[in-house]
Amino acid sequence: MKKLIIYTLFSLAFVFFFSSIVSADKIPPNSHPLSRCVKIVNLNEFPNVVLIGYYTGPMVKNYESYQIKNNECLTKGYKFNSLSIYWNTKDKPNSIDPNHLLLEDVEPYGGDVVQSNPLVKEDIEYSIAGFSGEKLVIYKSKQTSEYNDGSPKKVETFTNPLKTIPTPLPEPEPEPVNRGFWQSIWHSIICFFKGLFGRGCQ
Repeated sequence: MKKLIIYTLFSLAFVFFFSSIVSADKIPPNSHPLSRCVKIVNLNEFPNVVLIGYYTGPMVKNYESYQIKNNECLTKGYKFNSLSIYWNTKDKPNSIDPNHLLLEDVEPYGGDVVQSNPLVKEDIEYSIAGFSGEKLVIYKSKQTSEYNDGSPKKVETFTNPLKTIPTPLPEPEPEPVNRGFWQSIWHSIICFFKGLFGRGCQ
């Protein structure tokens, strides 16, 4: 009898958990789906660098990882999982170094948005900025948003944080020339004759 009660409770708990997951996958009322793709677009410029997708969650035992490919949408297995990105060198393609964390809580899936929000698609691009000392730097370089209300596509670009454009120094103004009385007269005579030949005088 006791085993039957335990079995029944376990079965009910499983059914409740499974049904809650299934219902969570449904789009809520007054909402529409949002498509999203998040990718790294210049990984091929760093041949000795490997990026690793690392995710955990309710449907994962411990963790799962995969090697990120250039210009391909990221994944995290299931929408309730949590995705982080680590980097390492080519000779350690499967090694997760806590000191090499690049991004946390990356959301590669769109899910759904309220019906009043016309956003239907997002393409988010990350780029590797380079190394700052021994630290690899990554940043969001471009985001493209599309809408269902006839609004034009919105494209935003972002600056590499390691490549700031230097502000040019202002050119120094010429210092005024101080001339004496006779020097001024002689200068005026020279300018007069230069003017006759169309050369002018400063």
